[in-house]
Amino acid sequence: MTKLLHASLALCLLSASAAQASAVTVTSVSTDPALNTWYRANLRDVSTGYSSQTSADITGAQARSGNGSVAMSLTNSSGKADYVYTWGYMGGRTLGNLSTLGFDWMRAGGGSAAAHLQPAMRLLYDADGNAATTNDRGYLIWEQHYQGVATPTDTWVSSDILDGYFWQRKFSPGTTVEDFDITLDGWAAGTVPNGAVYDVLSASTAILGIEFGIGSGWNGSFSGYVDNVRFGFGGAQATTFNFELAQADVPEPASMILLGLGALGLGAARRRKQK
Repeated sequence: MTKLLHASLALCLLSASAAQASAVTVTSVSTDPALNTWYRANLRDVSTGYSSQTSADITGAQARSGNGSVAMSLTNSSGKADYVYTWGYMGGRTLGNLSTLGFDWMRAGGGSAAAHLQPAMRLLYDADGNAATTNDRGYLIWEQHYQGVATPTDTWVSSDILDGYFWQRKFSPGTTVEDFDITLDGWAAGTVPNGAVYDVLSASTAILGIEFGIGSGWNGSFSGYVDNVRFGFGGAQATTFNFELAQADVPEPASMILLGLGALGLGAARRRKQK
């Protein structure tokens, strides 16, 4: 009886874990903004009037957890590219309820951009959580450099950033808060940065989406990669996005059998004609 109880308990725990996390494979990215889908934004390259050769595509150059990852590169300071996932206003998706946040990234060696640069992660927020007010939105931005840790090259880094330091970029007016040592808990507690126009946040601040990107004033060239972007709220909604190359359709076993029989029939017909 005890063994059966332990086995049942183990199954329940496994089911609970499965319910708390889900993996989503992403094989294509649109350029048109839409809710609950990844789209590419702010691609600044020669086709849009900038001097940088900039790219941001799912490739197999540095595969991670499968056959692909997002490869992002630029050739000079005019380049920029972002991958964006927005869900809008959803109950429970607040700053105080955020329970999982992270991503895997790599900086390729050989680039001439400053050594501390790597793909950044951003949270899109609405300070008061009210869609009717539009002057209190912005980003909370995580970068490896402000964690006091060096940026390695040519190696994958898996960063769980929930407890990291985030700086704020307010949209209206466009202002960067020059405080780089505030945690998400600090922002949720209403921390007031010194000497800046800022949005005062709280635990009920709405989180509207996530994004990662490179560029905007990065002097020099840069190449990097991103995969396994993850977020969750309330401890039960964790999602991991795995960026993969689309695979060609592989015939099912039954189809293979039919193809084989067809080939055999064709061979027999040819032999009859030869006779």
